[in-house]
Amino acid sequence: MADVKQANVTTADIARHTGLSKMTVSRVLNNHPYVSDQTREKVMAAVRELGFRPNSLARRFFTGKTRLIGLIIPLEYMMSSFYFKEVFQGVREVLEEKDYDILLHDSNSPKTSPFNKCLELVKGKLAEGLLMATPMAYDEFPAQLVREGVPLVVMGETGFGDQVNRVSVPNRRSSENAVQRLVKAGHRRIAVLTFGAGHVESSLRYQGYVDALQKAKIEVDPLLAGVGRYNRGVAYEETRRLLATYPDITAMYALNADMALGAADAIRSIGLSIPEDISLLSFDDCAELEMNNPPIAAVRQFPIQVGRFSAQRLLNMLDTDTATTIACRLVDTEFIDRPSIAAPSPARRSS
Repeated sequence: MADVKQANVTTADIARHTGLSKMTVSRVLNNHPYVSDQTREKVMAAVRELGFRPNSLARRFFTGKTRLIGLIIPLEYMMSSFYFKEVFQGVREVLEEKDYDILLHDSNSPKTSPFNKCLELVKGKLAEGLLMATPMAYDEFPAQLVREGVPLVVMGETGFGDQVNRVSVPNRRSSENAVQRLVKAGHRRIAVLTFGAGHVESSLRYQGYVDALQKAKIEVDPLLAGVGRYNRGVAYEETRRLLATYPDITAMYALNADMALGAADAIRSIGLSIPEDISLLSFDDCAELEMNNPPIAAVRQFPIQVGRFSAQRLLNMLDTDTATTIACRLVDTEFIDRPSIAAPSPARRSS
């Protein structure tokens, strides 16, 4: 076998070199349990001698496993959300460590229902398991997938949380604690920018906002809740509308970083200052909030950890065949105090 070039060594070469069948060689290379120690050592000696290096496609062929994980997420999240870009980074780090690749699917695609697409990915052997961004509150399909035996982890909240594996943050409690900072500074007219109806995490964060106001005996005015749709441009327009309509607003609370930046742009665009005229608070943090003038106070999440823990949980489910065992892991948050919060402007309080 001296004429075999190391760069082109195949399992067939190893089979010829050892006198064993290609099936036996592939069983050894894929650590099949029903192989004798003598046969295993014979194959591994040939591997060392010939310099065999199996590529990832070959490994997938011999094992019958794709080593692909489906990532189910709205494409707009990947393009515009600071949070999900870092979640994706955490997912990628873990999967690359374990030699898995990612198969991305836009969950907002109109061509097929998310349930059918997810079922097709796993049942059709295209992906071994699924990681999913937070679905809408009314979407039951994640729980349906679990009932179908699909290995699935939701990265965030779901309206069917006790039926689905997920990794999330304490949204409601963290939101309440943050809004209490505004209340303690003296604010009573606090506007809030939400994602819109149907978003579980937005609903939980909004409920935390309500909790903080109610505990302080402050009336909750639903007219001070605007819809920013987790988008900087939409939040900009909604902030301008709220401040023009309700001139007694003294603080803005945005339920993600993108909307907080849109609110900051809007406040400046109408000649107001942060925090002298309007205090500003964000649920979620990013480098741009820290670099803003002034830096914006925020609830810091740890999305890379959320991504890593989600991927680790899914791989553990695949290794132990526990797709229907339900667990939730919470990744705690941290409040970052920055100079965007101050006592209310007397002029606006008297408006």
